[in-house]
Amino acid sequence: MREHPFCELCFKNHMLVPVEQVHHIKPIAEGGTHERNNLISLCKSCHSKIHAKRGDRWHNK
Repeated sequence: MREHPFCELCFKNHMLVPVEQVHHIKPIAEGGTHERNNLISLCKSCHSKIHAKRGDRWHNK
């Protein structure tokens, strides 16, 4: 999060929204790792949208 202080998805849309969470691109349960190339810095809103699209039962805490 230090390297990317803003949500990477919002930043692509020219918005500066602070990072609140880190998302595993390939879930750990599906063989993903904690390596940097499998992580993306996101705001809560974008993180929720990703999991909603995938049908996950992940919730904001």
